[in-house]
Amino acid sequence: MGDRQNSLQKQLADRAQQELGDIQTILEELQRSIEKEMADTTKPLQLDLFSNDEREQFERNRQSLELRLKQIPDEISKEQEIIRQRYADPQPRLFPLAIAFLVPPKLF
Repeated sequence: MGDRQNSLQKQLADRAQQELGDIQTILEELQRSIEKEMADTTKPLQLDLFSNDEREQFERNRQSLELRLKQIPDEISKEQEIIRQRYADPQPRLFPLAIAFLVPPKLF
Protein backbone atom coordinates (compact mmCIF):
# COMPACT_ATOMS: atom_id res chain seq x y z
CA MET A 1 0.00 0.00 0.00
CA GLY A 2 2.86 2.39 0.83
CA ASP A 3 4.52 1.79 -2.54
CA ARG A 4 1.26 2.38 -4.35
CA GLN A 5 0.62 5.54 -2.33
CA ASN A 6 4.10 6.88 -3.15
CA SER A 7 3.60 6.05 -6.82
CA LEU A 8 0.27 7.85 -6.94
CA GLN A 9 1.67 10.89 -5.10
CA LYS A 10 4.47 11.09 -7.65
CA GLN A 11 1.91 10.84 -10.47
CA LEU A 12 -0.13 13.63 -8.91
CA ALA A 13 2.93 15.83 -8.48
CA ASP A 14 3.91 15.21 -12.11
CA ARG A 15 0.39 15.96 -13.29
CA ALA A 16 0.31 19.18 -11.25
CA GLN A 17 3.60 20.32 -12.79
CA GLN A 18 2.30 19.46 -16.26
CA GLU A 19 -0.88 21.46 -15.70
CA LEU A 20 1.08 24.42 -14.33
CA GLY A 21 3.26 24.43 -17.42
CA ASP A 22 0.31 23.95 -19.76
CA ILE A 23 -1.70 26.86 -18.38
CA GLN A 24 1.33 29.13 -18.54
CA THR A 25 2.10 28.08 -22.12
CA ILE A 26 -1.49 28.60 -23.23
CA LEU A 27 -1.82 32.04 -21.67
CA GLU A 28 1.59 33.16 -22.91
CA GLU A 29 0.60 32.05 -26.41
CA LEU A 30 -2.57 34.10 -26.06
CA GLN A 31 -0.45 37.05 -24.91
CA ARG A 32 1.81 36.74 -27.96
CA SER A 33 -1.22 36.55 -30.26
CA ILE A 34 -2.73 39.67 -28.76
CA GLU A 35 0.60 41.50 -28.95
CA LYS A 36 0.86 40.54 -32.62
CA GLU A 37 -2.68 41.72 -33.26
CA MET A 38 -1.95 44.98 -31.43
CA ALA A 39 1.17 45.51 -33.54
CA ASP A 40 -0.97 45.08 -36.64
CA THR A 41 -3.54 47.61 -35.41
CA THR A 42 -0.93 50.27 -34.65
CA LYS A 43 0.00 50.49 -38.31
CA PRO A 44 -1.57 53.47 -40.04
CA LEU A 45 -4.99 52.55 -41.32
CA GLN A 46 -7.20 54.38 -43.68
CA LEU A 47 -9.78 55.09 -41.02
CA ASP A 48 -11.29 57.78 -43.22
CA LEU A 49 -12.83 54.99 -45.27
CA PHE A 50 -14.65 53.69 -42.19
CA SER A 51 -17.94 55.06 -40.96
CA ASN A 52 -18.10 56.58 -37.49
CA ASP A 53 -19.59 53.39 -36.08
CA GLU A 54 -16.85 51.29 -37.62
CA ARG A 55 -14.13 53.57 -36.26
CA GLU A 56 -15.67 53.46 -32.79
CA GLN A 57 -15.93 49.67 -32.96
CA PHE A 58 -12.30 49.44 -34.10
CA GLU A 59 -11.23 51.59 -31.15
CA ARG A 60 -13.32 49.54 -28.69
CA ASN A 61 -11.77 46.34 -30.04
CA ARG A 62 -8.29 47.77 -29.65
CA GLN A 63 -9.01 48.90 -26.08
CA SER A 64 -10.44 45.48 -25.24
CA LEU A 65 -7.28 43.83 -26.52
CA GLU A 66 -5.13 46.18 -24.45
CA LEU A 67 -7.18 45.41 -21.33
CA ARG A 68 -7.00 41.67 -21.96
CA LEU A 69 -3.25 41.90 -22.48
CA LYS A 70 -2.85 43.60 -19.08
CA GLN A 71 -4.94 40.89 -17.38
CA ILE A 72 -2.94 37.90 -18.61
CA PRO A 73 -0.04 37.97 -16.07
CA ASP A 74 -2.50 38.09 -13.15
CA GLU A 75 -4.56 35.35 -14.74
CA ILE A 76 -1.49 33.11 -15.04
CA SER A 77 -0.83 33.56 -11.32
CA LYS A 78 -4.45 32.93 -10.36
CA GLU A 79 -4.81 29.84 -12.53
CA GLN A 80 -1.56 28.38 -11.23
CA GLU A 81 -2.65 29.00 -7.64
CA ILE A 82 -5.94 27.20 -8.33
CA ILE A 83 -4.01 24.24 -9.72
CA ARG A 84 -1.68 24.20 -6.70
CA GLN A 85 -4.67 24.23 -4.35
CA ARG A 86 -6.31 21.40 -6.26
CA TYR A 87 -3.25 19.18 -5.83
CA ALA A 88 -2.35 20.29 -2.30
CA ASP A 89 -2.62 17.80 0.53
CA PRO A 90 -3.80 14.65 -1.23
CA GLN A 91 -5.54 12.21 1.09
CA PRO A 92 -4.94 8.49 0.60
CA ARG A 93 -8.07 6.38 0.75
CA LEU A 94 -8.16 2.69 1.49
CA PHE A 95 -11.18 0.82 0.24
CA PRO A 96 -12.08 -2.55 1.71
CA LEU A 97 -11.72 -5.49 -0.57
CA ALA A 98 -13.66 -8.70 -0.33
CA ILE A 99 -13.05 -11.92 -2.19
CA ALA A 100 -15.68 -14.59 -2.46
CA PHE A 101 -14.71 -18.11 -3.49
CA LEU A 102 -17.49 -20.04 -5.12
CA VAL A 103 -16.88 -23.75 -4.85
CA PRO A 104 -19.29 -26.23 -6.38
CA PRO A 105 -20.83 -28.55 -3.75
CA LYS A 106 -19.53 -31.71 -5.44
CA LEU A 107 -15.93 -30.66 -4.60
CA PHE A 108 -16.62 -30.98 -0.83
